[in-house]
Amino acid sequence: MGLFLQVLTVLVITVSLQGWLPLSCLEEERIALLHLKDSLNYPNGTSLPSWRIAHANCCDWERIVCNSSTGRVTLLDLLGVRNEELGDWYLNASLFLPFQQLNALSLYGNRIAGWVENKGGYELQKLSNLEILDLESNSFNNSILSFVEGLPSLKSLYLDYNRLEGSIDLKESLTSLETLSLGGNNISNLVASRGPSNLRTLYLENITTYGSSFQLLQSLGAFSNLTTLSLEYNDFRGRILGDKFQNLSSLEMLYLDSCSLDEHSLQSLGALPSLKNLSLRELNGTVPYGGFLDLKNLKYLDLSYNTLSNSIFQAIGTMTSLKTLMLYNLNGQLPTMQELQTKWPNTYNPRPM
Repeated sequence: MGLFLQVLTVLVITVSLQGWLPLSCLEEERIALLHLKDSLNYPNGTSLPSWRIAHANCCDWERIVCNSSTGRVTLLDLLGVRNEELGDWYLNASLFLPFQQLNALSLYGNRIAGWVENKGGYELQKLSNLEILDLESNSFNNSILSFVEGLPSLKSLYLDYNRLEGSIDLKESLTSLETLSLGGNNISNLVASRGPSNLRTLYLENITTYGSSFQLLQSLGAFSNLTTLSLEYNDFRGRILGDKFQNLSSLEMLYLDSCSLDEHSLQSLGALPSLKNLSLRELNGTVPYGGFLDLKNLKYLDLSYNTLSNSIFQAIGTMTSLKTLMLYNLNGQLPTMQELQTKWPNTYNPRPM
């Protein structure tokens, strides 16, 4: 959700800089929006009050951004607009077909349980300009992947907290995909032998893996072009970083916050030559520091909200590339702030907050 809102802000600023022209929205898109409102509110909801027949210019309606030159809708932010008390919602995907220039669509948190019969997700594949699709916090199962893979321009896909499970097959047709978020699903592994070669950012927070975390992490080796990987809120006790993980030679940012790790868990980190940012916030147990001491290009290390010993700082002191050390709210035997800032001027206050 946070990432989608950041993109939304950028799009709004971009449109604003272009300058607004006195254009009204297209009539076919205004009618489609009114039908979409009726569907979202069925049978007796009251969301989107500014979407009304009497207000002719739909570009002035809430949660909509239009192109300032054409008047066409380019962004629909329908995050959480359906009242949960109305129950599950079956999406009529054909309602989106008039939006030929739609670039970003968020349907986050609307209890979407599936498609209206004969108006299924294959209709979405006709949205040739759609680059950002947020379907987080709904009730989609694995079949959603067969619908979105036909979107030719899709760059960012958010499917967190749905009902995906087991093996997830990322098809070759997702050639434009750069960001994929699958957190909060019951996934055991990713299949991507010929998958999205342009994928740069992958989020797998809070993944339940049927106890096969090693299998899941081994499958990540197929994404050799990843630069950012988040594995927060997972139980990865044991030697989790297998041989295939070493294929991630382009990885620059790795997040392992709130994971369960033991002394063997980080031994393979030294095989990630491009890693620059490593976040190990709030780990379950004492922080194991073997492995990341070999990261020759590491510039940013976050060890906040952990129990640390003084010896870990002596070990970190050998990391000549480190520029920033984050140490909020620590427990344990700690050096003084003056000692820390002598070595790392960008150390942040380790005292309890």
